[in-house]
Amino acid sequence: MVGAGNKRKLEKINSNFTKSFLFGSIQEAHPTKSDYATAGLVDNHIKTNSHIFLSEPYRPPLTTGRSKPAKQPLSKRERQQLRLDVVNGVGFEEAIPLHKVWCQYARQLLGRSEDLARIDLHGALLAVTRSMVPGLVNKSGIVLMETLNILTLVDRDSKSHVIPKKRTVFSLVIDGQVVNLYGNNMIFRPGERIMKKVGKPRIASI
Repeated sequence: MVGAGNKRKLEKINSNFTKSFLFGSIQEAHPTKSDYATAGLVDNHIKTNSHIFLSEPYRPPLTTGRSKPAKQPLSKRERQQLRLDVVNGVGFEEAIPLHKVWCQYARQLLGRSEDLARIDLHGALLAVTRSMVPGLVNKSGIVLMETLNILTLVDRDSKSHVIPKKRTVFSLVIDGQVVNLYGNNMIFRPGERIMKKVGKPRIASI
């Protein structure tokens, strides 16, 4: 069992070690700080158990109140060079082989209007005949992508167009027959539309 005298002696040794350790650590981190200032930090820490920063505490940078200049949009030439208006870098000429394969597939469905209503449109050459967005009327191109609500076409200038299905009428030609597809009947994902019962398209010969 440690006696009272030995306990006081041990506390003094620990206190001296703590002071010496803190003093040396502060001097190493701040060599320009005077011995008097360092001793004051050590004594204050022991009395108040306050923090001692061996490096400068983080201070967020001062803001000047000036906002960053807005980024300028890319020019038309820059967009063309980066092919940002082309879906996955696919231009019209590159989409023609897909369209030829689609035509072979579509001919097999002629005369079966229910199948035409559920036809996979990837590779189809579509034209917009009516739309709730006037600027989209007469847009045409090969379908490169279809989602739940939109079709993405690439036109003869290799520029892509995103066309909403809702309240839009599309037309396509299969072996001399014009097929009108109503976008409101097509608001399904491609894989889902094959399994759904949808409105029949209108077919006319030319």
